[in-house]
Amino acid sequence: MLPSSKHRNSALAKPIDSAPQVSVCIPAFNAAAYLGPALESVLAQDHPDFEVVVVDNHSTDGTGALVEQWIARGESRIRLYRNDSNIGMVANLNRCLELAAGRYVKFLMADDLLRPACLARMSAALDAHAGVSLVASGRDIIDPQGHARGRRCAFRSDRIVPGKQALVDCLYGANFIGEPTAVMFRRRDVDAGFRADLPQLLDMELWFRLLERGDLMYLAESLCAIRHHAEQATNANIRSGALVRDNVTLYEAYAHKPYARAGLRLRLRHRAYMARRVWVSRDFLPPDERQAVLERFGSTLAYRLMPAVERLRRVLARG
Repeated sequence: MLPSSKHRNSALAKPIDSAPQVSVCIPAFNAAAYLGPALESVLAQDHPDFEVVVVDNHSTDGTGALVEQWIARGESRIRLYRNDSNIGMVANLNRCLELAAGRYVKFLMADDLLRPACLARMSAALDAHAGVSLVASGRDIIDPQGHARGRRCAFRSDRIVPGKQALVDCLYGANFIGEPTAVMFRRRDVDAGFRADLPQLLDMELWFRLLERGDLMYLAESLCAIRHHAEQATNANIRSGALVRDNVTLYEAYAHKPYARAGLRLRLRHRAYMARRVWVSRDFLPPDERQAVLERFGSTLAYRLMPAVERLRRVLARG
């Protein structure tokens, strides 16, 4: 799809001669501090058949100029688009999807990194397994300076998880699949983009739609690095209450489906999980809303135990 009048292609971006296998999509807003390393991590991939689609959401910090410098140096695989106004995070993610020419889509958030084998391993998984609609991997956690701060991995070895089973496990617990940087999927399988009414769980809701189509391939190797810093959207979503409200919306949308019926263990796990979500957001939710969510979806007892649980978590984290 060509850019509309509200979205213009950089004059330095070069058209690609043929569709690449993978589109690496980078939505960017005031990302100059981290975007250089992100681009370096893409261009260092073992897999050569990709394009990089950067959509600058009307940045004011020189993000677009930084990308143009890369293109001017001869990086013809990079395409830069600039929005004439800030269209919001969700619309910018969807703009990336519109512009992706590749068969497979690999998001890379502008503050994250890809490991060198990421595109090769994920695209090979989709090539080899027609029934897989979503590939995810382990991921490293890094701080603002890029120092390692941990690792997240759902399984010790590679495996295929039936799609609806993976959906149910996430619905009644945490998103073990991961962030947009941690997945790859077929462009043709996305019939609609990210939902604008889910500022926190927009990614998991899209993963759910993909998992209704096919299975999850999970690669245990850490194929990306997720950067944690104070400016992340999650912190704003805690303050707005979206962290809790999105969980309620997603649960109500999927829990009634026949394949999502859960036993007592999963229901109890979900109540404990929601109690922690409410506790994390306790200072930003009106008391009546907080109590209503706990009574309907969470556990008042688990909520009261959260201070002790968090102290124990901190002790264990220190080793």
